[in-house]
Amino acid sequence: MALHSDPTAGGGGGAKRPRSDAPGEEREEAAEASPISALPDELRQRVLTLLPLKDAIRTGALARGWRGLWRTRWAHRSAVEVHLGSRDAPERELGALEKEPHPLRRLHRFSLTVDTCKFTSSHLRRFLGYAAECRAEELHVEMRTASKLKFHLPRSSPLLARLSLRRIGVAGMYYRGAQPLRALEVVALHSVSITQAAAKKMLALCPGLRTLDLRACDADSFFYWDRSVVWPPNLRSVTVAECDGMATLDLVRVPSLRSFRYSGSFLDAPFSLPPDAALADLYICFEESVAAGHNTRRLNNRLPNDLSDLNVLTICSNALPAAFSLSDDGATCQRSLHSLRELQLLMLEMRPSNLADIYVFFKTFHCPNLEKLFVELPDDPEEGSHDEVGEEPPEDCLDNVKIVKVVNFNWHHTEVELVSFLLRKASSLQKLLLVFSKAAQLDMPGVHGADLLLIHEALTNGKIMLSESDDVATQPYHYEVFLEV
Repeated sequence: MALHSDPTAGGGGGAKRPRSDAPGEEREEAAEASPISALPDELRQRVLTLLPLKDAIRTGALARGWRGLWRTRWAHRSAVEVHLGSRDAPERELGALEKEPHPLRRLHRFSLTVDTCKFTSSHLRRFLGYAAECRAEELHVEMRTASKLKFHLPRSSPLLARLSLRRIGVAGMYYRGAQPLRALEVVALHSVSITQAAAKKMLALCPGLRTLDLRACDADSFFYWDRSVVWPPNLRSVTVAECDGMATLDLVRVPSLRSFRYSGSFLDAPFSLPPDAALADLYICFEESVAAGHNTRRLNNRLPNDLSDLNVLTICSNALPAAFSLSDDGATCQRSLHSLRELQLLMLEMRPSNLADIYVFFKTFHCPNLEKLFVELPDDPEEGSHDEVGEEPPEDCLDNVKIVKVVNFNWHHTEVELVSFLLRKASSLQKLLLVFSKAAQLDMPGVHGADLLLIHEALTNGKIMLSESDDVATQPYHYEVFLEV
């Protein structure tokens, strides 16, 4: 399952006192109840325009209603979006910008998208110089045609807080005489070719970096052993999606790491995290299914030793077998995730064996404070077999769960069995939302009558809510993080 991103969101909330960048449930509820959260979106957008970009982004940790709101503040502040199509002349666009009276207006966002082969390195330097002179807080550069151009940061961008590059090479990274970008907190690279030397210079230029997001890049350019590489001391979030190479974060010093998101291949040990990392949120999605056997230990050997601070976990069905910690004699050893408040299961398939994996997960990991469970079923599933699951459901595993949401529910045999399991085990359940693509079928061959009766009763008393469209008000924590902006 490919990821598309805005990487600016932070960690998760837990049973203990939540971290300052975690989506703590108690803090969210308090923020939602505050008078300022009750204001209309337009007024809250105007509030955000009074804040520097990095502080506006951080308001997304206050409550769900604030997440992503910072992006819409451009309607109230100055932004320039330049899109050069195949027939557009870069000189004409540059001429219009460079004729503006000095001092130039202050920009909160400058975006340059190039879809023409007439674009040169001189054009790129002049556009970047304009953005720097306007003290842009957010800079986005995207090449949509084949190009050998290399990105260089302008000499001075004192307010630049967010840098996003797509399909452009990075070599020297900056022009001679460039000053450190002390305000830069977010760097997102998508399909960017960058050398180890350029990555080293970038890290040195960005001492305040908090979020590093790599998509379709070469992870080896960043994560390698070199004593001379100085990693930003406050780096808290790393995302590696569909990248070549290995994200060996245990080879670099990232003591502040709180968030790690990985999507890609499981082959050849794709990542390894520092054993002492105190993660608050974790996202793992593998392209291929991980077989049982020796592979079941490979993932655990590359995760931190202590996951007690983990508040939010998203894991796909391909990764579930590798997540089970097995002892040498094959007996399941239960690990405690006592701070986990939200779990999202991305089910790429939903067969009886996948349901068995879910059962084993809850037997393996003790989650006494889990409150929210999200299950995303396949978009276009095939009706699976009616075979027995082959694994007994766990006991006392969902006692504290209050909200369950199942997306792409198709009333297939195994899906119905999953819902009946949730109804039986979630004793504190307040709402179970089923987002379905076809009408309810309460007379299904191969489904136990007791399961259908339980679902029918839950529909009657309002515990189960049916919806044909996804409810944006009830979304998992990682939902927005991986939307493409």
